[in-house]
Amino acid sequence: MLKLSLVAAAMVAALPAVPAAAAESWGDAGRDTAIAACIDRNGYKPAKLKASVEDGLSDYIVWVEDKDGDLWLCNANESGEIYANILLQGDLLGGEGAQLIAYDPTEVSTARGPAGRAEELCAAVGVHFGELEIVATVDDALGDYLVWLKTAEGGYWMCNASADQKLYAFEWVEYPVDGSTAADITCCAINEERGA
Repeated sequence: MLKLSLVAAAMVAALPAVPAAAAESWGDAGRDTAIAACIDRNGYKPAKLKASVEDGLSDYIVWVEDKDGDLWLCNANESGEIYANILLQGDLLGGEGAQLIAYDPTEVSTARGPAGRAEELCAAVGVHFGELEIVATVDDALGDYLVWLKTAEGGYWMCNASADQKLYAFEWVEYPVDGSTAADITCCAINEERGA
């Protein structure tokens, strides 16, 4: 028995050392890079992955839970550039979201289901920021919806909303938050990166 334990210990010692982050894989390489960047970016470690999903514009939404159990919405691309890192703090409208939408049961938009109701709320909030067009809507992997609204100039607003008129995030998303500025990146390069 002792000889077998020594052999097992020698085999374990001979294994190559692999950093923990490199050993863990959540999907394809681009998604893995986005997830690792979002977890690393979180300032309240240890942080862990709660869920991830493609964001509708060729990047990823990564839901990160921090050491206190708080939830963060992180938007990153396959190269690990982070465009948003938002602490979710509940319904930003305090239950008043339904009042922003003129509900008419005969309207066609209500037939689009839960995603349509989330889009309506995002559009109603977006009116305060100019003329915006909804360009993508995806299930956010946590039971709600991520709605992308685009300005006439090509900028993006990211809206996270529920079918029951709760607004969790409404964020301007254009340049990576980790160092790049408007002076570093041209408008057209950003639009290409954001899936325009």
